[in-house]
Amino acid sequence: MNHGRILSVILLLLALAIITGCAAASQPPSTLTTNCSGDTPDASCNVIGGSKGNAVSQGASGATISGGGERDLPNRIAGDYGTISGGLGNQAGDRATVGGGSYNEAMGYRATVGGGSSNTALTAYATIAGGENNIANYFYATIGGGGGNVSSGRYSTIAGGSGNVASFTHATVAGGSYNTASSINSTVGGGDTNIASGAFSTVSGGSNNHASGFDTLVAGGSGNFATGDNAAIGGGIANRAYADYSTIAGGNANVVGTPNAESKSAHYSAIGGGTLNTATGAFSTIPGGSSNRAAGDYSFAAGRRAIVSAAHAGTFLFADSSDADFNSAAANEFAARATGGVRFVTAIDSAGNPSAGVRLPQGSGSWESLSDRSAKENVAPVDGREILPQLAAIPISTWNYKTQDPSIRHIGPMAQDFRAFGVGEDDKYISMIDASGVALAAAQGLYELDQEQAQQIANLKAENAALGSHIDALSSRVDALEQNARAANRPVESSFFSPPNLILFVGVGILGFVLGRRRSDI
Repeated sequence: MNHGRILSVILLLLALAIITGCAAASQPPSTLTTNCSGDTPDASCNVIGGSKGNAVSQGASGATISGGGERDLPNRIAGDYGTISGGLGNQAGDRATVGGGSYNEAMGYRATVGGGSSNTALTAYATIAGGENNIANYFYATIGGGGGNVSSGRYSTIAGGSGNVASFTHATVAGGSYNTASSINSTVGGGDTNIASGAFSTVSGGSNNHASGFDTLVAGGSGNFATGDNAAIGGGIANRAYADYSTIAGGNANVVGTPNAESKSAHYSAIGGGTLNTATGAFSTIPGGSSNRAAGDYSFAAGRRAIVSAAHAGTFLFADSSDADFNSAAANEFAARATGGVRFVTAIDSAGNPSAGVRLPQGSGSWESLSDRSAKENVAPVDGREILPQLAAIPISTWNYKTQDPSIRHIGPMAQDFRAFGVGEDDKYISMIDASGVALAAAQGLYELDQEQAQQIANLKAENAALGSHIDALSSRVDALEQNARAANRPVESSFFSPPNLILFVGVGILGFVLGRRRSDI
């Protein structure tokens, strides 16, 4: 088919449409009446169709009733340019429109009711799209549908649902049932019996939730209350965010701040979840768990029954699952109750196994450093005797840290001096494993020296014992000579050079030599 034929077909169809439209227009409805003056209708004419009981109030002009109505339920227009498209028992005011349905009233200036039943748009520019028993009674108020909803704030909106109320400027209820948005720019997304009563507050859904602070949010859950300005509750059950800028992500019966107290006393505090947790310190945090309390400013409490005192700001407290309170002891402390032990891993191998770190075993009071042979390399022996003079050269002092009271004393070397052993990360710290290693090596060196000296002493004792035997023999011989001399009735010579004296002199000299040698060896 060429373009000419296509154009001819289009023109033919257009001509048929025009002829058909004109024919239909020339056949007015059997019930259509006008109350225009003169022979030429204009914009001031009222057009009434449908039931003979349908009517336009005296003095109104430009009104239109397209149809509907019946004798006992007529449609009526009470203002200029009002429109009722159909239905039963509907009423429209000045420039207002009712699309259909029954018992609907659009009495506000330019108000609109699209349909449904028993809906009422009482104020200027109010709109009800449909539904039943809905009321829009403030300027620019809107109801999309549903039943029993009331939109009574300027530019307030209810999308649907039942029993919902939007009662302030720009308040919005998206749906659900028996929800209330009662402050400027407040919003309820849905759910049941939720209240957004704070300016710019929002309840996204859930049931029995209340957002009453400025710019507060309750995302869902049940029975949650956000009363502090800019407070937020993500969900859960029976949570309370009383403090400004406070947050509860979820859980059950968690509380941030204190009711009826200054909302800034616990501002910017947060609870991640869990149950029965309370954060009352400013900037405090509880990530979860059960029955934890963070009362100190900037404090952190986690686990079970971790209790941070209000006097202990900046404290980090972790409690394990033990069913007992774990209380903070000081401000700015880091404390953990871990009855199963503690580990810190500072390196892992390719399989993810720990290759460096420390641990505090269950029930222990001392740290253990990982010292597995398989975790070490470049192993070299140490001569304990060489360690001794190095250790002797290192000053050992008592001192106190500048950060502690001078009465708290410590003993040990300085890291700069200890660096002489060539171990450790730098000259600011001393590793306890290095300090222990030096002490053990020195102990081995002392043991070796002690063993050598013990052997020397044993040898000297043996020599002394042998020398003592010789002296005893000499003494016995001297006694025998003296006895022989007395037996022969010969006077014993008292001369210094007599044989007995000479023997005694030699023996004493030998003994002195041996003792002198022993002292020099020791």
